Amino acid sequence: MRIRAPAAITVAAALAMPVAGCAAPSRGPAVSSRGPAASSRGPAASSRPPSAAARVCGPPDAPGRLITMRATDGARLAAIEAGAGDRGVVLIPERGQAGKCGWWEFAAYLAAHGYRVLLFDHRCTGQSGCLPGAAGTRLMPDIRAAVARLHRDGAARVALVGASQGGSEALIAGTEPALDVTGIVALSADELTVPLASPPDPATALAAAPRLRRPALFAVAASDPYVSVRETRTLVARAGSRSKHLVVAGAGAGHGWELVAPLPGGARSRVSRAVLAFLRDVTS
Repeated sequence: MRIRAPAAITVAAALAMPVAGCAAPSRGPAVSSRGPAASSRGPAASSRPPSAAARVCGPPDAPGRLITMRATDGARLAAIEAGAGDRGVVLIPERGQAGKCGWWEFAAYLAAHGYRVLLFDHRCTGQSGCLPGAAGTRLMPDIRAAVARLHRDGAARVALVGASQGGSEALIAGTEPALDVTGIVALSADELTVPLASPPDPATALAAAPRLRRPALFAVAASDPYVSVRETRTLVARAGSRSKHLVVAGAGAGHGWELVAPLPGGARSRVSRAVLAFLRDVTS
């Protein structure tokens, strides 16, 4: 039975291993088409050496600090922190080889708008370490570590932004009463029925949705081949948040973090501007 989204949901039509990311294994490695070197911005014309983050992830050559975090179970997590101030954003990656670097362009964009941003490689991916056992359901400690690090570094209010499977992870993490976050953004949340967490957290995004109470912004492209608008509307309808919004981007807008990638010529997508406005509301 199709579940219709309630009237309170805003639909802005035509807006232009389960670890960290995209959807079904059958589609092959989930490497974003806008990998770190695919930014529309070229390297800065300067004689100075590139920033530490740019050396790891490629352009843009914006300030970014390489850091290492420890999850509560001891897992070593490689991360990048950019920006400053008391408004924080944790960027949860897609599954695939790009890892934290798939977020780098958007992280630099948020940092330039006054946010303290943290992007990380999940355990057993990228430059992070791996503990024995199944990593696929040990993702929440990584997110908790990232949130705690931002608070420790001076962020008073922190929001979660996840792409693809990372969007589903953000929804699950957003149900934890003790997690000190003020809002959730889920871009092309998929793997909706795949177990991504262990008790006492709900295992899947669909199971988590009714328990979500924090403000939430959902976005999906009309042409997304991995998660449909219908599935996303069902997810939003089930979300227990009293403040929830759905943005439906137009054909060709892409999947996951591609929704917030810069357009040809460097202009920002309408989804990226919607995310920025949402973050301003929930971190002010």
